[in-house]
Amino acid sequence: MSRTVTISKFVGTISLGLLTGLSYTHSRTTIPPLLALPSATPAHSTFRQLRVLTSRHQVLLSSLSASTLVMAYLLAPPTKRHPYLLWATLATAAGWGSEAYGKLFGKKQVATVDNGKRGKSMRKEGSWTEDEEWIGDEEGDVNGEVVREGMEGWKVKQGVKAGIWGVGWAIAVVGLWGDGA
Repeated sequence: MSRTVTISKFVGTISLGLLTGLSYTHSRTTIPPLLALPSATPAHSTFRQLRVLTSRHQVLLSSLSASTLVMAYLLAPPTKRHPYLLWATLATAAGWGSEAYGKLFGKKQVATVDNGKRGKSMRKEGSWTEDEEWIGDEEGDVNGEVVREGMEGWKVKQGVKAGIWGVGWAIAVVGLWGDGA
């Protein structure tokens, strides 16, 4: 059982480190080039795809990290149940909580979208994400300012997640070092 606990600690810590790196990379190196694209339409479609893929990976890694750290805590003998495992799990959950909150309680709003017919505009109902980015039905109905605001908001959100997950990763690394695992 000792080997299972040790492997669980390492898998949880590595997953938490990957989460930190993923969020940091997106906030510092991926979004700035997207903001520099000359047209809103390719920026919007690329950003939508990036958000979907990032969300999938973050949910997978945070679930893996939290479950293995909790499993290590529960399987460890009472003398080896260190609270750093719970603190690292709490950091994982805190970073992921904003993602889950946005999916559960996302807003439905109505936006005015230009349909390309000589100044006429129509009201379309669509979905707004938690970052206030309009996701319309057609790729041509993209407002560059709204896309930019959505990207900048998401960039800040990823930076905050990277900070939260980075603190959790640091706690886990120091705890592993203290365990001698």
